[in-house]
Amino acid sequence: MLSVAVAGLRARWSSFAGPLAALALGVAVIATMALVLGAASDDPHRLPRRFAAAPAVVQADPNLRLRDRYGTPTAVPFAEQPDLPAAAVAAFPGAALDRAFPARLPGGPAGQVGHGWSSAAFAPYTLTSGRAPARPGEIVTTGGARPGQRVPVHTAGQDGYYTVVGTARPPAGAAEVEHAVFFSDAEAARLSPAVDALVPADPAAAARRAASLPGVRILTGRDRALADPGALRDRADLTSLTSFLGVAALLSASVSLYVTAGAFGLSVARRRRELALLRTLGATPLQVVRAVGVEALLVGAAGSAAGCLLGLGGGPLLARWLVRHEMAPSWFTVPRTAACVAPLALAFAAGVGVAVLAVLAASARAAAVRPAEALRAADVERRGTGLPRRLLGMAALGCGAVMLLGVAAVMPDAILDAKTDVEVALLLVGGAVLLAPTLLPPLIRVLTWPFTRGAGPGGLLVRERVATGARQAAATVTPVMITLGLALAVLGATGTAQTVRNRGLHSQAAPADLVVLPSDASGLSPSLISRIRTVPGVKATAVTDTSVLTREPALTPFHLEAPTPVPFPAIAVDSPAVLGLHVRQGTLDGLNDGTVALDRSWHKHVGQTVRLWLADGTPATLRITAVFDAEPGGPRLVLGPHRAGRDQPTRVYLRAAPATLAAVKAALGPDHQATAVSAARWAAAVTDRQADQTRVGLLVMIGIAAAYGAIGAVTAAATAISGRRRELALLRRIGTTRRQAFTFVCQEYALLAFAGALVAIGAAAVMLTGVTLAA
Repeated sequence: MLSVAVAGLRARWSSFAGPLAALALGVAVIATMALVLGAASDDPHRLPRRFAAAPAVVQADPNLRLRDRYGTPTAVPFAEQPDLPAAAVAAFPGAALDRAFPARLPGGPAGQVGHGWSSAAFAPYTLTSGRAPARPGEIVTTGGARPGQRVPVHTAGQDGYYTVVGTARPPAGAAEVEHAVFFSDAEAARLSPAVDALVPADPAAAARRAASLPGVRILTGRDRALADPGALRDRADLTSLTSFLGVAALLSASVSLYVTAGAFGLSVARRRRELALLRTLGATPLQVVRAVGVEALLVGAAGSAAGCLLGLGGGPLLARWLVRHEMAPSWFTVPRTAACVAPLALAFAAGVGVAVLAVLAASARAAAVRPAEALRAADVERRGTGLPRRLLGMAALGCGAVMLLGVAAVMPDAILDAKTDVEVALLLVGGAVLLAPTLLPPLIRVLTWPFTRGAGPGGLLVRERVATGARQAAATVTPVMITLGLALAVLGATGTAQTVRNRGLHSQAAPADLVVLPSDASGLSPSLISRIRTVPGVKATAVTDTSVLTREPALTPFHLEAPTPVPFPAIAVDSPAVLGLHVRQGTLDGLNDGTVALDRSWHKHVGQTVRLWLADGTPATLRITAVFDAEPGGPRLVLGPHRAGRDQPTRVYLRAAPATLAAVKAALGPDHQATAVSAARWAAAVTDRQADQTRVGLLVMIGIAAAYGAIGAVTAAATAISGRRRELALLRRIGTTRRQAFTFVCQEYALLAFAGALVAIGAAAVMLTGVTLAA
């Protein structure tokens, strides 16, 4: 059987060129996505920077560790690095303590961080001029100020003037993770009493102590990089990247598999006459299927191997593209190591499996014909869609409709989840593709009806051609349907989600005339907020974005409970005076550090309590003081002013008379590195920034799918046309000119593409209708 398959491949190598190219490109897409996804999922980290000279680092565990309701151990990451408990600090006598806190100099780089001078040796920083800080009013900088200068420094606790007594140079790579400002150890302890990490004097003894302390971890070797200032941010970026890549891989792989399966199915359909002859000569159905299956296995292995080689080069290219567009940490890459074997093997197996299954499904239908009917069946394929394909198509459409109803009626917030959008789109568009042999013939009859009334035979020929070859016609336009349907559905759903987010932002800031924003991500200083409040006639609400973990979210009217704590977006406010939330129960006026306001989706009432973990891991049981209307994309909880961990306010909503706004802008001053913009401009800027990030992600998802779909469409059309030589020759014999034959073929494929586009648009319209209702 192998020799027969090899001989067949040699004789018909040109007929396998299209499917082989489609398979190679499809496997390349899958391999590229799998390699990048694997690199992101492995949670790689660089060499240590901040603690490169420390033998070991002791930190609080940044994860909430517990057992879910099924008894399985699980770890849920906190949004911030927790402080070391006082008991843990006391358990390591003689250790050097590290405190990290915001410390911003006017004109300095974004993200400046304050430390005690003794922790400079952990990197190590080298004193290049002056001396170390010894008194409370002294600092050492790493740039931006010279010894002898007296400069204002904005910290989380208070603002003050400090004298620069020295400058220090960071070691190679340390500047990538932080820009440090060093205080005396006593001053650092006053500004930030909490301890972030410590370096033990005896690492071996410290490891034994840490093992007996709950909520404490000790880091050695390369793991010390996990204590770098940007480690949590990098972990969050990689988590977001993994989620995005999962969606992109699902979309790209689905398009690749659909198109590849269609190309191989079309190549088998072209060989109906050959398979019929084999049946007439006495070959059993199993022998026919086996012969074609071996051919598919050989072609699939060759195409998949070529695709894996392309993917091996495409993975690093995609990683660099993600870094360039700030979708991944600056150090992220796809190393060519043994870890690449598993993703490549997965892509190879997927390619071979799709090729073999597609060919077996198509050949089994042809091989099932009895020998006496084989040659008759070879001329015209049997009409109708096979029962398995029809059932699969109906099941896909049904599942897509159920998911849409679930989004619209039960969990409207799911509209903001790109993964949900892609899954629904794949079900609806995939169902339409599976049912295309049933949907296309009646649609073609309607579209060609006006042309059959005229003198020319073109419309009649197209109609009958599709009627007698519905499966071939469907396979030809599958790339068009997949690409157009998914693009319209995903882009439309994303646009609707963006509109919903914009509406939530506008609603939250609706009462404000101005929004005060920091010039960098370090937040607004307490002294600036106090200065704003001293302006007569001004009402202000300082808002800090944060998140909480809780295991008690009644996410639906059925009061489903999450098996493990999950993160929820929240804001902490110091006053509800200028906060645009529509309160349904209770009041926000009584909001403090012991209370919380929830949106209506929690299905809780005023007076009840909710247990949660704050961003820094602090457990809290808070009493509900208000319930407000839910806004998709908005905060799910509103907390008191001191419940946002170490984060400083990210914005201040202001309401004042027009004559007072000038005084507010003057109060900002040049030293505070803050700006004031209108509420509408702020909401538009945030929405535009989110839209830009979404647009970059969609460029990867839709761009790859569209490019591959276009290649698949050309390949399918070329494969189909090359198999119609006898038909075109017959047209030439009965008097059709070469130009007429060419025009006829072009009209047929244009009409097929138009009909396929209508089916795809219909599937996308169904999805967008459900998404609009959910919004």
